Amino acid sequence: MRTSALLVLLIAATMPATFAQSLHPRLVDPGAPTDLPLATANDNRIPAGALNNGVLELTLDVVWADWRVENRDGPGLRVVAVAESGKAPMIPAPLIRVETGTSIRVGIRNTLRDSTITVFGLQSRPSGTPGSLVVEPAATRTITFDAGEPGTYFYWIQLGAGPSLDEEREQLAGAFIIDPRGGSPLDRVFVMNVFSMPIDTTLHAYGWLEALTINGLSWPFTERSRPAVGDTVRWRVINASQRDHPMHLHGFFYDVLSRGSLLDDTIYELEDRRKVVTETMSGRSTMAMEWIPTRPGNWLFHCHLSFHVAPDIRLPNVSETGHENHGAHMAGLVLGIEVQPGPSDLISHGAPRHLTLHANEYAPDALYKYGFSLDPDFQPDSLHGAVPGPLLMLKQYQTTFVTVENHMSIPTGVHWHGLELDSWSDGVPRWSASDGRVSPVIPPGGTFTYKLSLMRPGTFIYHSHLDDVHQLTGGLYGALLVFAEDDAYHPETDHLFIVGWKSPGAFSFNTFEYDLNEIELNGRTEQPVQHAVVGETHRIRIINIAPSGSISAQMLKGETPVPLTALAKDGADLPENQRIALEITPEYGVGETADFAFSPTEPGTYELVIGYTPKARWHQRWEVVASHEPE
Repeated sequence: MRTSALLVLLIAATMPATFAQSLHPRLVDPGAPTDLPLATANDNRIPAGALNNGVLELTLDVVWADWRVENRDGPGLRVVAVAESGKAPMIPAPLIRVETGTSIRVGIRNTLRDSTITVFGLQSRPSGTPGSLVVEPAATRTITFDAGEPGTYFYWIQLGAGPSLDEEREQLAGAFIIDPRGGSPLDRVFVMNVFSMPIDTTLHAYGWLEALTINGLSWPFTERSRPAVGDTVRWRVINASQRDHPMHLHGFFYDVLSRGSLLDDTIYELEDRRKVVTETMSGRSTMAMEWIPTRPGNWLFHCHLSFHVAPDIRLPNVSETGHENHGAHMAGLVLGIEVQPGPSDLISHGAPRHLTLHANEYAPDALYKYGFSLDPDFQPDSLHGAVPGPLLMLKQYQTTFVTVENHMSIPTGVHWHGLELDSWSDGVPRWSASDGRVSPVIPPGGTFTYKLSLMRPGTFIYHSHLDDVHQLTGGLYGALLVFAEDDAYHPETDHLFIVGWKSPGAFSFNTFEYDLNEIELNGRTEQPVQHAVVGETHRIRIINIAPSGSISAQMLKGETPVPLTALAKDGADLPENQRIALEITPEYGVGETADFAFSPTEPGTYELVIGYTPKARWHQRWEVVASHEPE
């Protein structure tokens, strides 16, 4: 999403699409006739080109096209796209997929009248320098290179002199996969493309037209994956955009098999793979992942940055007809997964537990408009804020039923982020479904009881999954800690830090700065002093549930970093060789959690620093003494 002020509408020519034509991007109305070719949504199943005697020969045309990001009859955009010569243009650009050892010969034909293009990524891998091929208007150039080492890569085309701050034309990118000799295990390739251009705010609320797509389509029209229980699902995910995308899988953990970029790919050994439910993919990066569905039902894989899945980003004149029961309260970077019927792996021990969670609406002048509580009569004050919601402390394998009572004037639904549970309890309204039951929209005055299965100890999140941008910034989120059956919560050494926003405008796309007044840590702008003793170990749990942005953490003694030892990610213990001491943590995107151990070795004053940038960070003072004072 963009938050810029009114900008000039780009007006397009309407003359036929010929070689000599000069066009501009614009909105295409539903059903509008066009002389341009229709860009096909590329599912990345069929590689382009022809393989002859160990040489892949391929010609790509850069052309104008109409791109319908939902369906053929819906609204669309007039954009530049890439076609395999003699075929329809595609978004993403045509798939290049070969085995290592293959030579590749690619011709690039620029049919644009007034734009030079530059092609990046048509080169041998790995490489430390991006190769580029400049093609003038009405020209064709050819490049030949050896594929290189196996991995997940991509290529992309830049129009004109360089990237524009006002537009993103990242629909001009496609997957480039290099398989080992003999091929790879069966997998799928999903490419995220982004197109964005400014438009009059009278035509679109945000002042921007955006297409955020996976394999050329926006939810709820993206492809449905339909694995069976027990299948091994392997995906290659390519972020061809400049934006970061924290990719979240509902209901299951997935193994990260590799992480890469335009030029290289790091394929992890078995002992280096980590289990996650959310992995942030930085701009122009790649990931290979693997997971096994162990329960039937409907699930989602989506970007957890709220602005990238908000229904507001859908193009104007979009009809909701026929999608009321298919997650149409979301859009953009979302894949639907329909796991076919089969046995469940859920485990339950002992008597179930029952909780009631109240979704409250507060006075208009309250710091937060909404919030969760366990007390039906709870009212926030200066000592007891509404946000985050109450810390839920649950036991592994103890089935817990949580009844959500909606006391607000708006509907809602609650997602139990990171938990492995039945789909009907996953909490995506009108989508999560299994055993003949569906997670509903909970209307004002309504209730719904979720069944939580707690398969592993760890740090998790619960939050609204309806109208995310406004309900999350309104305060509808909290932390959920699961403890092993023989473990307990020790508040003196177990510390939770959860980052959220107070308004959708906490970050400015004009200045690329955060407004610290609109961001809070644990619902506060000022953090209380923490006390510790030399030699004792403290667990630090960090959660990012803001609508956007990545955070990191660091412990300092004066200006000297004091290591934090990584323990877990998203509630899953890290492999032993990744439990290392860090002077500063990695960055964690929206929907990620991480646990660290802090063991001070000398007394003094320390500072735990958590946040985004030097101008948007929180400082919590820790006073460490040599020993406990005698009673």
